[in-house]
Amino acid sequence: MLVIRSFQAKDAEGISMLFREVYGDRYVYSDLYVPTMIEWNNAQHNWRSAVAVKNNCIIGHAALWLHDNDSCAELAMFATHPEARHCGIATKLGRYLCHEARKQQLSTLTIKMVCSHPYSQRVAKNLGFHTTALLRDYVVSPFKSDDRESVIVGVLALQPRPVPQIVEMRGQYLWLSRLSSHFGNTQPSPSLQTILPLDITDVSDRIEVTLHQLTRKMIDEITRLPRCRLIYLRVRLNSALAEALPTLYRAEYRDMGLIPDNKGGWFWLFQRGFRRHDLQLCCPTAQMLQNQLFL
Repeated sequence: MLVIRSFQAKDAEGISMLFREVYGDRYVYSDLYVPTMIEWNNAQHNWRSAVAVKNNCIIGHAALWLHDNDSCAELAMFATHPEARHCGIATKLGRYLCHEARKQQLSTLTIKMVCSHPYSQRVAKNLGFHTTALLRDYVVSPFKSDDRESVIVGVLALQPRPVPQIVEMRGQYLWLSRLSSHFGNTQPSPSLQTILPLDITDVSDRIEVTLHQLTRKMIDEITRLPRCRLIYLRVRLNSALAEALPTLYRAEYRDMGLIPDNKGGWFWLFQRGFRRHDLQLCCPTAQMLQNQLFL
């Protein structure tokens, strides 16, 4: 009999063995190879793991990953034993954790779906997630060490998360209209005044930038980032963005969708330096984002 339940400390060793069985030594989150870290992350409520157990063996795992925000979580770290695939275990774990998220009164769940794995896209759709963005060349493949995986971002709004409607951009982006139809619309908020102009971080071979001050000076400086690097640029979706778009496009930044922030709003995601090859996409929104790259 299959049982889906919350994590218990005794599960840590079995979870670690499961990830090694499924991914070998290539899984992206190394904590999952160390049972002590699995137990610690759950004890600290950084993760809320769930397991699928059959005949006293752990054959499936997934978790809510809270990162640094108590109201939003990522539904992540899925693994199903090879002998138990195609039995709906990932979907059952996902439903269990979505129910837990509602009990915890979380506002938003996100999920990352590997483009080369259509089953993960179907699981997310069955759980009610809606595609909002593409992360091209996001991570080294856990199956091919010389390749990179692109990822689809899905969002499940457990509380209202409307998309700001920018008058100057209305009707120009089919994918944005699709997201507005799903999540609803709201009036754009004024630009936030922050001390820090931007956050910039090197993650492996990519640069991740969150632009807080949307000024002409900052936009010009962002266009001069190294062109030999993969760049992910997040800009808050508000009325100041429309004026910046032509400059970003001339600098070869391309639209990759929307990413939820931790304040109930959205970031517009741009990328530069990615490979321009076709991805295996099941969702119309993701396909729209891909199609515009080849126009």
